[in-house]
Amino acid sequence: MQPMPSHQGQARAQSGPASAGRLALSLLAGASLALTACSSTNGGAGSSNNADNAEPFRVVEVEQPADRITYWVLPGPRELEEEVFGTPDNPKGLFKPKLKQAKQAKGPPAVPGTLKKVPFMVGAPEKARGVTKDGTYIFKKPTAFSNKAQIIDGEFETVMKDVVSEDTPGKPGKTPDTARFEAEFTDPAGNNYRVVLDHVVKPPFPGYQTQGGVFTKDYLHGATGTGTPLMPKQYTYGAWWGLGALFINGQKVDDHRVMHLMTTKVVRDKNYNLVFSKDMPLSPDERHIADQEHHTHLMMPPIRGVPGKGPVFDPVPTAFELPNGKKQPFLHIMFEQDELNIREL
Repeated sequence: MQPMPSHQGQARAQSGPASAGRLALSLLAGASLALTACSSTNGGAGSSNNADNAEPFRVVEVEQPADRITYWVLPGPRELEEEVFGTPDNPKGLFKPKLKQAKQAKGPPAVPGTLKKVPFMVGAPEKARGVTKDGTYIFKKPTAFSNKAQIIDGEFETVMKDVVSEDTPGKPGKTPDTARFEAEFTDPAGNNYRVVLDHVVKPPFPGYQTQGGVFTKDYLHGATGTGTPLMPKQYTYGAWWGLGALFINGQKVDDHRVMHLMTTKVVRDKNYNLVFSKDMPLSPDERHIADQEHHTHLMMPPIRGVPGKGPVFDPVPTAFELPNGKKQPFLHIMFEQDELNIREL
C-alpha cells in the first residue's frame, strides 16, 4: 500500500453547489428508480416498508458533498481484540453457537449457508484464526476491515426515519422504518459507482437487534451482538440495513444487493488504522481528522437478497482488480467529512 497523506487538522474542502445539487436531483431520481427495484429479502410486495405510514420519532440526515475526503477500503488482515474474541488459549466470540442459532431460527432458509461463507458477520471460527510470528491474534483471511485504504472521489446523501425502537415481527422487509440513500464514488482505478437504496430490512442474522432496520443513538459492533464483531464497538448516531441497486460505469449490475450504512464516532486513527473497542472514543489528536467527530461507513458485503431464500452469498461484482488478478468482492467506502443533523420529533 502506498503511504497515505495525513489529514490531521486539515480544514474541510468546500464543494460547489453544482455538485450538491446534482446528487440531490439524482437522489430524487433514485427514489423513482427504487419503486421498480427489489421488494424484500424474503418475500414479495406484501412485505414492503411503511405499510401503516407511521410517523418517526427521530430523523437522521447525513451527507457529504464532493471534494471531501473519501476512502476505498482494501482487503487485509484484522487483529482479533481480546474483549470480543478472547485469546488463542481461551477463545470467545465463536461461530458455531451462532450457526446453531441460525439453524434453529424460523428465518429465511439461506441464512445458515450464507453465514458459513461469511462467518465474520456474527463471529470467527477457530479455524479462521491464527497467530502471527510476533504473537498477534488475527482473522487469517483478508477482510473488509483492514488498515489498507486508498483515497477516492465520493459523495452521498441519506435520510433515515426511525419509527420503532425494536425489531418488529415478520419478514426482514416488513418494518415501518424507512430511509433514502444515494452515493456516487470511484474506485482506485477510476471506475464510477452509484449505489441507491431501495428499502430498509431487518437483517435475519442471529443476535442482531436493529431497532426495525433504522438504528439510532446506540452502540453497534464489537461485543454488542449486532453487526460484525470484527469492527470495534462504536457509538452510532444513525444506521440502516437494506437492499438496493448498484451501478458501475453507468450500467446497473444488480438491484438486490445487501447494504449497510452507519454514521458513527470516528474509529480510524491518524494513520488510518482501524482501532479497537478499548480505544474508543478517540480524542481529537488521535483521530484521522482532528476536528471531525464522526464519519460514515458504507458496507456492501458479498451477499445478495433473493426472494424466497433470503440473503445468499454472492460476491459484489466490482470493477476493481486486486493484485492477485481477482475483482474485489465487497465494497467498504468511508466518508470522512460528513455533515450530520438529528431531529427529535
